[in-house]
Amino acid sequence: MRAVVQALVLVALAPNAFAQTPRKLITVVTAGWEATSGELQRWERAGGRWRAVGAPIAVVVGKSGLRKAADKREGDGASPAGRFGIGDATGYDETPPRTRLRYRVAMPELRCVDDPQSPLYNQVAVADVGEKMRRDDELYRYTIFVRHNDARTPGSGSCIFLHVWRDPRSPTVGCTAMALDDLRALLAWVDRSTLLVQLPRAEYERRQREWGLPPPAAQRK
Repeated sequence: MRAVVQALVLVALAPNAFAQTPRKLITVVTAGWEATSGELQRWERAGGRWRAVGAPIAVVVGKSGLRKAADKREGDGASPAGRFGIGDATGYDETPPRTRLRYRVAMPELRCVDDPQSPLYNQVAVADVGEKMRRDDELYRYTIFVRHNDARTPGSGSCIFLHVWRDPRSPTVGCTAMALDDLRALLAWVDRSTLLVQLPRAEYERRQREWGLPPPAAQRK
């Protein structure tokens, strides 16, 4: 029974579990569940070991901190915690940036649909409703879609991106944001097989061995 309960907790935290150990990994670690800032680190796996790529990147997360993916709700202001795949990129530039991801130009009609009643919920599509991907500011200059709620369960959260921050002190409403130059570097490095792990530090340390993550000692305190 104990093993069954532990397995259910694991699925609740991370519905997008690793099918196999990825070659590239992004980790975002915060000080705690309610923290609104943290550090992003890129990793590559070679010879059975994780190697850090570049320096840690400062990020901000949701104004409500992190929340287990299974507990996240539309409009709760939290960033999802767990393991996630990476989707497409969008941006304002007609000439694609250097990236291995599929890139879509953020035309005025391109939206991310956050209406739980819509058949296009949690999808970036040409639509009449939803969050405009072409904003009047630079926050969505580039975005990388985070595959939270792949099942598109109504009300379980939508439109989670890696994007440009307003500044280092302003949390998001559920995304993970960073400086423009850092996002450009991330875009150039990721590919479609890259996975994202986003957790508070204590939870990261508990999951490190089970999920095959880089050791906590490698994460800067």
